[in-house]
Amino acid sequence: MTNSITIVGLGPGPVALLTKEAECELLAAEKVFFRTGAHPVYDWLKQQGKHVVSFDKLYESPWKNPGEIYEFMVSALLKEGELSGKVTYALPGSPVFLEDTTRMLRKRAHAVGATVRIVHGLSFVEEALSQLNLDFEEGLQVVLPWTHLEPGRFTAKLHLLVCQIEGRRVPEDEPRVELTRDWLLRSYPADHPVTLIWTDGPPDYSTKTRAFPLRDLAREYGSDRFFSSLFVPALLSPAK
Repeated sequence: MTNSITIVGLGPGPVALLTKEAECELLAAEKVFFRTGAHPVYDWLKQQGKHVVSFDKLYESPWKNPGEIYEFMVSALLKEGELSGKVTYALPGSPVFLEDTTRMLRKRAHAVGATVRIVHGLSFVEEALSQLNLDFEEGLQVVLPWTHLEPGRFTAKLHLLVCQIEGRRVPEDEPRVELTRDWLLRSYPADHPVTLIWTDGPPDYSTKTRAFPLRDLAREYGSDRFFSSLFVPALLSPAK
């Protein structure tokens, strides 16, 4: 029996941004696994009468390190592949952009004789660039708080797009946006202009932006937002 896993990118939010290929793949599947149900395509498929399964409950469990939750998901998907022969797995945004489970599935699939196919989706980067009207020729770094900001693995001489700005070490942590702010303040002045980009959640998941000084990031962020990122323009003369 063929053991195949199809990973489908859902795009950055609205169902309208789902690609035609992704839509056809999802509607043809008998069952669709979602890393998170916090995406409008999840509810849309349920309304179509499709069998959908979410891993959301796993995020409520305690894990010793962040990778364990994704290792569990990958193991479950590979086991489903062994039992049924075909798995459809849906992810927000692009399956190949900042997505640990895609990397893990690709690495482990070969060992169990499974094949992995990618159905691409728009990432949050395309939507962010559209909102910012940014000239990409000026350069852009895409970074994570713990991985890049905390150890200083970036340069203030190029534009910065910080994703997953909540700064969680493990999924059950409380949002720590002030950590992102504090790490950025090591390299940028407090009044440096930044732009918060997020979606407003169900039912439309339309994209919103707000500009303000870096010092105000935690206050402006407020409570949890969907798919939030932060644009930090380059400094002509980086702060000492």
